[in-house]
This record gives sequence, structure tokens and C-alpha cells, in this order.
Amino acid sequence: MAFSYRYAFVLPDTAISAIQEQHATACEKLGPQHCRIVGMHYTLVDEDQVRGQLQFKLDPALARSFGKEGIAAVERAKGRLVDAAIEGNDVGTAITESQRRSVQIAAELNRIDRLLAEKALSRTELEELRAQAARLRSQLAREVDTRGQGEEMLANTPMTFNYAGKKGFSWGDDAIGEAWDSSRSSFATMASIILVGLGILLPWTALLGLLFFVWRKTPLRRLSFHRRPEMEPEIVVAETPSPASPPIP
Repeated sequence: MAFSYRYAFVLPDTAISAIQEQHATACEKLGPQHCRIVGMHYTLVDEDQVRGQLQFKLDPALARSFGKEGIAAVERAKGRLVDAAIEGNDVGTAITESQRRSVQIAAELNRIDRLLAEKALSRTELEELRAQAARLRSQLAREVDTRGQGEEMLANTPMTFNYAGKKGFSWGDDAIGEAWDSSRSSFATMASIILVGLGILLPWTALLGLLFFVWRKTPLRRLSFHRRPEMEPEIVVAETPSPASPPIP
């Protein structure tokens, strides 16, 4: 069986670079015959959010212990293991099947070579046998490659360390820190909403202010305030003569 290991860690963003270097140094101390680094990534995702990865090829006998030591180093850096996977591949069976196919191909190739050694073959028969021999040799080479890949998998165990950071990462270890981070995030969200609103309203407010200023300075406004009202027609009410008073006796 050939195994592959994969671990995922979450730890403070500022600690990722140091722990990644610590894991790489641990591999180098084992020597190239037992551990080799085949890939290394370190990425600043967003402002201070960090992601990283290390890929190893390990001696199968040391893979388990190396993984445990890597987890312990992360925990000492106030991080934790959040995902782990160990996958097995039955490479031994695949190698055995490839060997069986190679024996059959070699036997058929030997038969064709014996036929080609005969002199009583026509030109057409010779061409057909040579084409079959070429195909068999190609199949035999592919089987050799298959076994070589399987043997390499058995001799070198792949292991991947994935690192993810979170600023102020504590998950219950520091309630005050968590509350402060939440408050700061809420304040940043509120400030961004206010700035967006100001960005939308300020141009219209400036335009209205400009129109009001122009209206106050224009002569038409002064004329509208100082214009004399038009004379309304006077209505004359005719007086009704009072009846004559009767003579006093």
C-alpha cells in the first residue's frame, strides 16, 4: 500500500511564516534520502490574511511520526489542526498485474521474433509481423513505466501541509480579543456604509447648493420681491336713499 497524507492548520497569521520555516527545517534535518521538499507556497491574500502550503516526499517509515511532530509544532504556536486525511492506494496489486501482463507480452514477442527468423515468409507477412512486434514492444515499455511509478509511490510518501491564518484567532481562548475584533469589524462596516452614502449624496447636495446660490444672485429674484402689486378695480356701492321721515304733528 502506498499512502498520502494531507493536513490543514489554522493559526495566527503572523505565525504562519515561522511555523512553515520550522516544518521545512525539520524535513531538511532528516536528509534528502528520507525527506525532500517538493513545493512551497506563501500568499498574502487580503491585507494581513495569510495562506501557505508545504509539500514533502517522505520515507514511508517516517511519515506518521513526521506528521505528528508537525501537528505538535503548530499547537505550540497557538494553532490547531482542522483537517487531516490519509489515503491509501493498492500499488502492490497494480505492480503484480503489470508484471503478469509483461510476461504475456514478452512471450508473444518471442513467438513473433521466431517467425520473423524464418525465411519462407512473404513480404506482406513480414510487414504484418514487424508491426505486431512494434506494438508489443510499445506495450511492454508502458508496463515498465507503470511499475516504475508504483515503485516510486511505495518508496516516497507524499505529504501536504496547508496553512490558513486568521488575525486574532483564539476560538474561546481570548474572549476580550474576540469581542474587540467583532467590534472593529462592525465599526469598519458602518464606516464603509456611511462613506458610500456620502459619496452618493454629496454630488446632488453640491448641485442643489449651487442652484440656490445662483438663484439668490440673479436679478430675477430681486424683481420678484420688489414688483408692485397691480391695482385692483374699486367697487362703488351706491347708497340707497333712506325713506323720508314722516312730519311730526
